[in-house]
Amino acid sequence: MSVPLRIEVDADGVLARQFSELERTQLPFAAMQASNAVAFELRNTWKTTAQRVFDRPTPFTTNAILYRKATKAQPFAEVFIRDEAAKGTPPAKYLLPQVEGGSRRPKGMEALLRSSGGGGQAWLPAGMFAVPGKGADLDGYGNVASRVVRQIISQLGAGREAGYVSNESEKSRTRRKRRGGSDYFVLRRKKGNLLPGIYRRREMAAGDAARRAIGARSRIDSIFIFVRAPVYRRRFDIFGLAQRQWNKLMPFFFERELAKAVQNATLRGRR
Repeated sequence: MSVPLRIEVDADGVLARQFSELERTQLPFAAMQASNAVAFELRNTWKTTAQRVFDRPTPFTTNAILYRKATKAQPFAEVFIRDEAAKGTPPAKYLLPQVEGGSRRPKGMEALLRSSGGGGQAWLPAGMFAVPGKGADLDGYGNVASRVVRQIISQLGAGREAGYVSNESEKSRTRRKRRGGSDYFVLRRKKGNLLPGIYRRREMAAGDAARRAIGARSRIDSIFIFVRAPVYRRRFDIFGLAQRQWNKLMPFFFERELAKAVQNATLRGRR
C-alpha cells in the first residue's frame, strides 16, 4: 500500500505496570507471541469485513490479507494486502481507492484496449473506463465472464489472447454464426441509442421465432459501456480497523502470553 500501516503499540499502557524480575526476562517472548496472535485475528477481521463491505467479492479479494509472524530477529508482526498477482492487478492496487478514496486504476483489459485499436485510434479512449453493460454475461461475483473478456480481446486483436477467434477459417466462422455465434465491435462515440462501449452482434439462428416475428437477422447487446473515471468514497478503513483491533486484543493476548511464559519458566527452574 502507498500509505504504511502504523499502530501505537502500547495504547492502553500494558507495558507501564510494574513487572517482577522473572516477568521482565519473559517480556520479549510474550510480546512476540501476543503480536502474532493479534496479527492472525486482524487478518481474519479484515477478511470478514471485506465480505460485508464489498458486493460479492472474489476469493482473491477476501484472501488478499496476509501476515508475517514476529520472530526473535524481527520482533514485530506485519499485516498487509497482497501486492502481487499472477495475472491482472494486485489487490494492493485495486483496493487502494476503497481504502483512501479516489479513482480506481485501469484493469488489465482496459490497459490492453488503451494500447491497441483500429483506424489509428485506441479502442478505449483516454480517460475512459469499461463497466459491465446490460447485455453482459456476469459470473457469480458480478464481473463480466472471463471467457467473454478473452473473446473480446482476441477479436479486437488487443493482446496476447489475439488468435482465439481470428485464426478460425472463414468456413468455421460462417458455421459459428449460423449456430447463433457472435462478433464484438467498439463504438468510441454515441451512435443513435447506443452509448460508447463494446457491443456483441449475435446472429440469430435460422429457426429463431423472434427473428421470424420481426424480420431481424441479428441482435445487439451491450457488454461494456465506456464511462469517465469512477470515483470511490473511502469505505474500507483498514488502518482505523487495525488500530481498534490492536487496542482491544493486545492487552488480553499480552497478559495471557506473559502468564504462560512465566509459568513455563518457573516449571523449567524446578527441574
